[in-house]
Amino acid sequence: MSSEGVRRGYTLLTLYIIEVIKDLGTQPSLDKLMEAAERQGELIAKEMRKQMPAGLTPLETGVEVYRRFMADAGAEVSVHKRDAASVTFVVMRCPFHEAFLEVGVDCGIFLKGLCSSLTLPAIQATLNQFDTRLRVENVVARASAEEMCLERVYIE
Repeated sequence: MSSEGVRRGYTLLTLYIIEVIKDLGTQPSLDKLMEAAERQGELIAKEMRKQMPAGLTPLETGVEVYRRFMADAGAEVSVHKRDAASVTFVVMRCPFHEAFLEVGVDCGIFLKGLCSSLTLPAIQATLNQFDTRLRVENVVARASAEEMCLERVYIE
């Protein structure tokens, strides 16, 4: 799927989520989204396990899962900082972000909340399938389209 196709898919998903929130309310909608993220994490992990290199440390596994998840989503990520306990990625091009902008979500105010409610739980649910100590967190959320995000994968 091209990056345009990925962005269009996320645009539809974002519009759908907005409509569900209007109908059900914020918390019930987010609860349902978390349930779906858990199921998605199981499915993605099952698929990724077939492709993962053998012998990775838990942190290396987390890094590989994060990198594949984001690449499959059409995002452009690269390692920003690496130490013994964590790897921080810079996220430049992001179809999630592009979809939010397309539907009029103000990324400077709402994106960190939306990413924390949509993309990061899906990544976390996938990481949990490999090692429950793995964590992903947003370090810096972009305040505009020209900026970047930083996300960190670490062992708790």
